[in-house]
This record gives sequence, C-alpha cells and structure tokens, in this order.
Amino acid sequence: MSLQYLLAKSKCARFLAVRQVTQLNTSKRTAGVDHVKLLNPENRVILVEELKSISSWKHSKLRRVYIPKPDGDRRPLGIPTLRDRAAQYLLKYCLEPVYEAQASSGSFGFRPGRSSHDIQKKIFVQLRSSSSGVNKRILKLDIEKCFDKIDQEKLMSLVTLHPSLKKFLGRALREEVLGERIKTLEDTTQGGVISPLLANIALSGIEDIHNELIGEPEEIQNGFRYADDMVFFLKKDDDPDILRNKIDIFLTSRGLKVKRSKTQLVNSTGGFDFLGWTFKVGNKRFRSYPSKDSMANMTSRIKYLMKDSTYTIDERLDMVKVYYKGWFNYNKYCDLSEVNLYAINIWTHKYLRSKTKMLTEKVNIECKKIFSDNTRSVNAHIAVKGKKSIYDGDLIYWAKRNNYRFDGPLSRTLKVQKFKCEECNLTLLPNDIIELHHIDGNNENYKVKNLSVLHRSCHHYQKIHSFKSLQKVQPK
Repeated sequence: MSLQYLLAKSKCARFLAVRQVTQLNTSKRTAGVDHVKLLNPENRVILVEELKSISSWKHSKLRRVYIPKPDGDRRPLGIPTLRDRAAQYLLKYCLEPVYEAQASSGSFGFRPGRSSHDIQKKIFVQLRSSSSGVNKRILKLDIEKCFDKIDQEKLMSLVTLHPSLKKFLGRALREEVLGERIKTLEDTTQGGVISPLLANIALSGIEDIHNELIGEPEEIQNGFRYADDMVFFLKKDDDPDILRNKIDIFLTSRGLKVKRSKTQLVNSTGGFDFLGWTFKVGNKRFRSYPSKDSMANMTSRIKYLMKDSTYTIDERLDMVKVYYKGWFNYNKYCDLSEVNLYAINIWTHKYLRSKTKMLTEKVNIECKKIFSDNTRSVNAHIAVKGKKSIYDGDLIYWAKRNNYRFDGPLSRTLKVQKFKCEECNLTLLPNDIIELHHIDGNNENYKVKNLSVLHRSCHHYQKIHSFKSLQKVQPK
C-alpha cells in the first residue's frame, strides 16, 4: 500500500495520467459537465500540479448519456470531466497491478495484454476434436445491469488500496449525476476511466467456479469471462443446475443477478454466439465465423457511409476502408468461407458505377483496396499463456507477443526497428498505442525508407503532420 501511495504522488505518474486522458485516449475530446474538450500545454501542466492533492480530490458532477442497446434498452453512461478522468487514471495505475497479480486465467476483458482473440482461441481448444468438443454443452450468460447494480460495500471490501486513495475511490463511486437530484449510491459510473477495472475486481473468481482440478495446483479452465459476458463448458456428466446455483450465490454476494433472457444452455453442435462470433461443432469439426448480427451491422454501416453525401466520394471510400479493415482484423482468425463477403463488395461496386462518374477501372481498383487487400489465418492466434500479465516483468515474452499483434508494413517495420520507437528509442510494450508513420506525409507511399513505427504520443509531434494541419486552417 505504501508503494501505491508513492506512485500516486509520483510526478512521472501524474504526467502520464494527464497525457493519457488529454492526448492519447480516443475519447479524449469527450466533454464532461464542464464542456471542456481539450487542454492546452499550460493547462495540462496545471492539472499535473492539481493531482498532487488526489487524497482530498473534489469531483465534479457527471454528465449522463444514454446509449441505445440492441434489445431496445438504454445503457447509462456517466461521463466525468477531463480533470476527474485524469485523477481516475492515476488511481488506475495504483490499483491495476494489484488486480493483475491475482487475476484469473479465464478473465480477458479490459485487461492489458489480453484480447477477445485470446478467448476465441481458448474456445477452439475446448471444442476441437481432441478435446471431445462434439460432446460438450455450453452455458452462456450475461449479468443484468452489471455496472449499475454492483454492491459498493462489497466492491470496496475487495479493493486493495492505500486508505487515502480508498477514500478517493469511495467519493468517486458516490458522485452526483447531472440532472438527477439523488446521488447514485448504487451506480458504478460506467463512463469512468476506472469502471471496467472495478467491474473486473467485483466479478473476479466467477470464471473459476467450474474449473477441473488435475493436480495441485494445476487445473483446467472451463469458464471464460469478457467483462460481464461469460461462457462455461460442461462435459456429459456435469450438472448445469449445480453450476447455475454456484453462479447465483456468487452474484448475489455482489448485489447482482443473471439476465435470464440472455442465458442459454446449448450443445456444441447447435452453436452459440459470443463476442460477435458464432461457434459451432459440425461433422466433428470446429468452426468459428462472424455472427449474423456482426454481418448485418457491417453491411448496414458500409451502406450508410457510402450514402452519406456530406462527404466527397473519396472521403467516403476512405472511411469505408478504415471501417472494413477494422472489422476484418477483428474476424481475421475466423473461417470466413462460412459467410458471404462478396455481396457487400458487389453492392459497393454497383453503387459507385450508378451514383458516381468514376471510371470502371478506378471502381475496380477502389473496391480491391477495400475488400481484397486483407489477410486471414483461421485459428492461428496464439493465446496468452495462463495467468501471464504485463506486470510480471517477463519483457521477452511480451516483446515476442507484440510480433503477433500486427501484420503487413507495420509488422515488417517493427522488426527493422527491433521493437523500439524510432523517435524516443524506448521499447514498444504490449500496452503501448503505436502507429505507422509515413515520413513524407503520403499515406500511399509504403516504401521501406518512408516508414517508421512510433508511439502515438511521438507521432503527434512529427513536423510533417503539424505542417499539414497548419495548411488546412490557413485562409485561402
């Protein structure tokens, strides 16, 4: 706990927290109740000084935003101010290593160095023929309003923090929401920086209640959790009612309960959807492919972007390329022969031919850039090993895993640079946000001498980008 206190008072940690919230996060320009979307360098330094008094920190109210869910319900988000997000990030630096030291090998969501692809591979191991996957059943479940209903007293008892920092966390959990008279006494602020970590702490251990001991201390992981979504694998003789009872007892102690409408017990041959994928065993062969909802969302999104006349056709094509590239990368370890990707390619081709004056040759080139220049490798992902954590000091293991995260020019350039940022010369760690930099500013020039891999923060300050930005704002 004394180390946590020293870290909270560290000037370096305060600078990192402010930089993360105001410069690196993709949501850095999301305003809280104070309507402040960005801070200039002088104000960032002032905020660093203000974070010295984190033990007596006074929170602002939260801006409440409701996000529609697929089932027609609305998900409440409580958005803190930039100041409060920086303070929460500083607290996260203190709390996350403690949780990571004891986290389960079956927990993957919102953890550094872990991803949904790790769960995809673990499910493959469970359902492949050598594991008798054809005979297994799957209990899939979700927690009803998990972020909203976590028992705060129980959560605080599970948190290991220095007393002064624990007081800060208690005040953060009970902060008022804008437009509401009563305080959110039972609302763990879902829009907060630290909310996913707190949810992981509250649910830690539930994924282990159905593990199979094969010798002290080894066990087979039969439950996997990504945030509040879970799957458990049962053999022929396993009783699902006993497992459900254990789950209910665990959740009740946290003030939570299972969402019955999303609870399913299915055979592996019948298939199930999880994290946007469909998993199924057919003809004794494991298959994983994008779910129907994922395909429908991808198709409708591309059509929406293509029809958005507020942008030029070249800008629309760029947006579609970025979106489809992201969708494809998420599904690159799937068996994509199980879904029809050709249809959206044909639709885009026909749309460009009928709604624009683009030449056929150029239409073919643009469609190929979007839909054809993608690589895939079925079930090739290498899952993270056991309870490994980026805080365990095994830099060699995590440096090697970095190589599997990327492909194409980015992967090749990483190897050339020996996994170091070319600007600051620091080793690129698994949790770092890195980007491919085109030295001449031309994003179409992929010559080896024109590429370098940088931290996002280092990338921001490249002269070529600053010059191009100035050109955009200067009057013609």
